Amino acid sequence: MTIADPRFAVLLNPNARRVSSSMLNRISDLVDPDHLYVSDDPNKAEDLAKRILDRGYRTVFTGGGDGTVTRFINLMPGEAPAASSGAPRIGILRLGTGNAMAEIVSSGDPLTDLRTYVSNPSSDSYELPLCEAEGVRFAFAGLGLDGYILNDFETLRRKLGRTVFKPMLQNVSGYLAATFGITVPRMVGRWVRRQKVMVRATNVGDTAYAIATDKDGGRVERTVRRGEVLYEGPINAAMFGTCPFYGYRLKALPYAGVDPSRFHLRLCNVPSSRLILQMRQLWKGTLRHPGFVDFNVDKVHLELSEPMPYQLAGEAMGYRDQLTVGLSGNSVDLVRFI
Repeated sequence: MTIADPRFAVLLNPNARRVSSSMLNRISDLVDPDHLYVSDDPNKAEDLAKRILDRGYRTVFTGGGDGTVTRFINLMPGEAPAASSGAPRIGILRLGTGNAMAEIVSSGDPLTDLRTYVSNPSSDSYELPLCEAEGVRFAFAGLGLDGYILNDFETLRRKLGRTVFKPMLQNVSGYLAATFGITVPRMVGRWVRRQKVMVRATNVGDTAYAIATDKDGGRVERTVRRGEVLYEGPINAAMFGTCPFYGYRLKALPYAGVDPSRFHLRLCNVPSSRLILQMRQLWKGTLRHPGFVDFNVDKVHLELSEPMPYQLAGEAMGYRDQLTVGLSGNSVDLVRFI
């Protein structure tokens, strides 16, 4: 069964991990060719997305990872809630490597989700607020440890991508190899040499809330007014976003979504050894440690004592020694299947 509905389109990134020729053929069986868009050239992907928006589709499914979704979001009308902006709803086909945003709304199987929508177009959606930094909107990002892991993973892919290790580098095993083989030894070396990155996090928005974690979850420990310092001290990571996941169901930001008018800022100074020993709790978002300092904020300015790698929606963005992150005036409606 195919659908020839001008209100519905699919945008595929053929470089995504699971967008094989077989997957493309199966999607083509479900979607009319007039409404299926595939870009083999990253330089033309923006033009393709703009064409989709110009055609006025009510719903657009993106097939790729979080980077594919985020690039499309940033071409949509900004500075308005999803419901009033005239922007399309976004469906996420879980076809990339991390798929953090898909964890919120996808059943887990991209073909099942697409078949479900084709047979009975769903009106069920999840409104996801967004963060914004340097003019780019996103659902999650970070400085430090997660950026190092991403850079080290990309280094492994460049070195081993044409060897027998290629399959390992297309799933979570690749990230774990980068983490334990490169990133953690580097961080341990810095700890031995007592090299610490210091951060000053200042609240530059409305009242922020410091979150204390206890056995019942999170609770507001104190309020922080505009202009006050949220935290000043050593970190190995600063993570922030409105999406609790970092892909593969790693719940890096467990308080994201608790307050729709704020995002979760997590400053981490937990030793790498503790993160490794308690990996299970870390993955589930239940790890408790005084080295986690958590806030719900709507705008924060971060000043670092030295540049740290910056990742945005799972994509390397270079290094930053300062960054201002705020809640965007824009949100997106995601088609929900769970």
